[in-house]
Amino acid sequence: MACVVGILAATAMSPGRTTRFPTEIATRRSALATLVGVAPFALDVLASPRAARAFENGVAEMDKYKDKPKQRGPKPNDIGLKTRVINADGDEAVGAVKICGGAPNCFTTTGDMAMPGDSEHLIPFWRPPKGASAEAAMRDVVDVLKAYTPGQSGIDGGGFKIVTADAGYVYAQFESLRQGYIDDLEIALAQNGGDALAVQVRSSSRLGYLDFGVNALRLNAISKELRARGWTAAEITPKSHAQYWALNAPRR
Repeated sequence: MACVVGILAATAMSPGRTTRFPTEIATRRSALATLVGVAPFALDVLASPRAARAFENGVAEMDKYKDKPKQRGPKPNDIGLKTRVINADGDEAVGAVKICGGAPNCFTTTGDMAMPGDSEHLIPFWRPPKGASAEAAMRDVVDVLKAYTPGQSGIDGGGFKIVTADAGYVYAQFESLRQGYIDDLEIALAQNGGDALAVQVRSSSRLGYLDFGVNALRLNAISKELRARGWTAAEITPKSHAQYWALNAPRR
């Protein structure tokens, strides 16, 4: 039985029915650190939450809630690029972002479209313009994230921070305005066979069951900016993810 990785049937499989998302692309940590605007050694410690606020780029209204208890939740210890079992047959993806759980508060490019529990969480790989280099693709990702507007679509009013940026992997955290909920975003290089670049994505809430459309609205804002740069990055709509939107009326 052929494995379906993410939502793309064209993803190349190795002889051992193991999908590989190569992480061997040459690391240029210093170059990416320059893009983010910090020293390389600081990338992993940028988002140390403080008692009142986690990040300094939240909207002005954030000060109204500075004394309100925050529900940030612990950073997941199983995110990052790992070997993931992606379906009931035990097929694996190497160097992949994590699959989503059962709650409608997560999207990912890793999983099996044939699995009912995965279908509402899966999104297609994002693809940079044809001929783009891996370095150029990740530069686009970092530039778009740096320009992200806290409070857009009524979400992420508490601000955000790029925590880690390597040559093939970017990890960022986003905070809600009132309760201080923190969501985790990962964007990482993959390869869809041959020389075609593809990019993995995962955006997920740490706490709660519903997300009120937050993860979709965040990814839609980021993908829109990438599409303006020539990327192929599908929007998450009520047509593409009907159950998710039925459960999550966006909170403006």
